[in-house]
Amino acid sequence: MESLNICFLARPCYDVFSAKIYAELKRNFDSGVIGHFITSNAEESDYIKNALGSDNVFIHEVSSYFKAHWDEFTKEDLIRNEKKYECAPVWEYIYMDRFLINRDYEYAVKIADGYFRFFEEIFQSGEIDFYYDEVIATLQSYVAYIVANKYGATYLSQAVARGGIDLEYHYFVSDPFEIPIDFPKDYLNIDYSEEELKRADEFLKENEEKEVIPASLLALQKKPKLNIPYLLTAPLHYLKAYMKPKNHDKYFYMYYHEAGVSLDTVKFYFNYRKSKKYYQEPDYSEKFVYFPLHYQPEASTIVCAQKYEKQLYFIDSWAKSLPADTKLYVKEHFFLLGNRDPKFFEDLKQYPNVKVISPFVSSRELIDHCEALATLTGTAGWEAMLQRKPVFLSGRVFFENAPGIIRQDEVYLHYLDAMAAWKKPSREDLIKYICAFFRIARKGNAHAEMTEALTDDNIHLISKSLFEKMQEIGKNKYHAESK
Repeated sequence: MESLNICFLARPCYDVFSAKIYAELKRNFDSGVIGHFITSNAEESDYIKNALGSDNVFIHEVSSYFKAHWDEFTKEDLIRNEKKYECAPVWEYIYMDRFLINRDYEYAVKIADGYFRFFEEIFQSGEIDFYYDEVIATLQSYVAYIVANKYGATYLSQAVARGGIDLEYHYFVSDPFEIPIDFPKDYLNIDYSEEELKRADEFLKENEEKEVIPASLLALQKKPKLNIPYLLTAPLHYLKAYMKPKNHDKYFYMYYHEAGVSLDTVKFYFNYRKSKKYYQEPDYSEKFVYFPLHYQPEASTIVCAQKYEKQLYFIDSWAKSLPADTKLYVKEHFFLLGNRDPKFFEDLKQYPNVKVISPFVSSRELIDHCEALATLTGTAGWEAMLQRKPVFLSGRVFFENAPGIIRQDEVYLHYLDAMAAWKKPSREDLIKYICAFFRIARKGNAHAEMTEALTDDNIHLISKSLFEKMQEIGKNKYHAESK
């Protein structure tokens, strides 16, 4: 391949991560690499300028572009873009963005149309080879993915490898749903080496013997507490956040009117206190399907499981689909206490066969005793799959093709038939799946927000992995075009 043209996301926390990757690519892999950086505002643009200079670096700032063209963004133009990029209905993508779902109609339309125009100017020349971003979690990223594809640029993300190995490994995705690029569909028919089989067996044994918590969540493992000094000074925290110019910049929607998040610590504590009265202990003598709640709103639901991102609807479908001898156990995520409005739990009281389980109960014990586990995209589904439990999956996620997974887009009244048809996978099939998973897992911590991911050694691993993947994709494109 010739020198690479890469467009990087450079919004926190990818500003530091992307800049370091670009510098490492230039230093050790492709001295002629050209970097394009998507920044939110002047502050982020200044960071990239100061970190990288101007040598083969181009900055595309959202806020200044939107401000210059705001009156040109219209509903009529969005309709044209919807047709041009074959992405109707465009509201599907707008509703996938947690920062836009509470905005008014005209604002949402202008933001959506603006992003189509913004990325069209970047990609339409056909010079960009790759668009490097986080896993798709915002309208900005989704529109970039859509426009990049039309003009021949490949979207790439290095997704953290969940399942207890997230600090060591990542895998590549190039679609909105975090599905690994390279995972082989015929993994059961592949010959694996003795070393691969041994490694997979050891990994499975570890997960069979104990609950493996993703390292990235360990720091969150704490109850909400009332921080009296913070509570007393909460108005000052709000005022400090309110005074930041980016919170009044309507041309970058993710920060606009976001000063209220400074009070989340206080809000989450009181939400937790109000929700506690709904928590119950499990009764392992009764049959139950286990549904661990998802963080809301987040890409794991509003992008990868949009049909059921209103989790009350998902619970409603399950409650009406279970036989008389089976309950639905719904459990809040221990790491997210207080994040959810207590009214959610109040609404669950209308379902006699639904039980809200205390978040302090071991998820592993619930998996061990459940008849089946229901999830949209949660890692608990991965854990239950490793225990060879029936897993009902109603979203798109990396382990969707694992042994024993029951992919179910339509939940209502399908539980009994699916359970009757389900066959427990063999341990050997599971080991083959794990072998295939480790084949696509690449060394390097892709948690861009972690200081551990920003070390020179880790940036080298991430950059090496990215360069090799881009070379591979480039060669495949070249051969495809030559035929």
